[in-house]
Amino acid sequence: MNFKIFQFSFGDGYAGSAKVAILSSKLLMEKGHNVTLFASKNSLTEKRGQESGVNVIALDSGMEFKKLLTQIIEHYNKAKPDFVISHHSLDRKVGFKLKSKFKNEFINIGYRHNITKSFPVIGPMLYNHYYDFLIACSSGVGDSLIKSGINKIKVIYNGIDVPNNISDVTGEKIRIKYNLHNKIVLGLSTWFHKERKGFDILFNSFKELDDRFVLLLVGIKDDMQNEVYNYASEFGINSEKLIMPGYVDNIWEYYKAMDIFLLPSRSEGFSLALLEAGASGLPIIASEIPGTKEFIINNESGILFNIDKPAELTSAIIKLAKDKKLKKKLSSNAKNDVMNKYLISNYANNLEMFLMQLKMMAGNKTIL
Repeated sequence: MNFKIFQFSFGDGYAGSAKVAILSSKLLMEKGHNVTLFASKNSLTEKRGQESGVNVIALDSGMEFKKLLTQIIEHYNKAKPDFVISHHSLDRKVGFKLKSKFKNEFINIGYRHNITKSFPVIGPMLYNHYYDFLIACSSGVGDSLIKSGINKIKVIYNGIDVPNNISDVTGEKIRIKYNLHNKIVLGLSTWFHKERKGFDILFNSFKELDDRFVLLLVGIKDDMQNEVYNYASEFGINSEKLIMPGYVDNIWEYYKAMDIFLLPSRSEGFSLALLEAGASGLPIIASEIPGTKEFIINNESGILFNIDKPAELTSAIIKLAKDKKLKKKLSSNAKNDVMNKYLISNYANNLEMFLMQLKMMAGNKTIL
């Protein structure tokens, strides 16, 4: 059973949701499905999708929405997809409009990558009416959607693509480039959001560490870096202790240049960076929040800390910096979990099975 699938991932950056959209599109195509990925013109999503061999249609997502929708409808009428999968807020708006126009001609799926804390009253009504299912990237995200009033939820955990030669990749070039020898490199792969990503928690903890420690912050855009420096200075942190290479192509080399991976977020869906760090063989310290707790088992595959107690993060960093045996245990367990449970192939297989189930249910008129 082969399907025609539209995936939408508009946006200028290259967030985890875009990675999932691209990698799953590639694997679904390899399984024989006809997949089209819609991305913003001149975006990293467009570039990465094309590099992966995915069929990408790039549109100017910044144009007036009615004009954008008209172009999408033209593509819809030509292809007549069986499924539409939306990853971002603009994408889901497209999904609403397509469902309103074409009704039960296709199955409408919204992918939710983040915890939903609240919805306007009208929100759940719209989702329940215009979407056949929402896919949640973790049970934490699924629970938040159910609490908001959305009643058709399927949990499919995110997955990552790990290079076959991951064991041969080293961070030596990165450590030489930034003069990181004799330093303890605390790493993050993130975008800059003070509240959600917990930069205040991070900096409150980091300011207590001595000069052996540096922060390697991968993924922060060049035009945001001065804001990061300025914010760090409010905590008394010297800019020389922050390394920000921006977006990078050789992300695995940067992971391998780290000694400890940190995730101090207040809110995550199911962090791909966390999985990538685990696959890289890094010991992980992460905030004890939904999503994160579904991957990290405290003191077994990582260390969890209370976001209201930055001192716990500081203590965990110092503990791992000293205890090589613990570092080895945590990193080994985390890597095994990623390789056994959280590869993108697992996600693609689970998604394909779910699409088949939905198609059968639709034929029996049990969901639409």
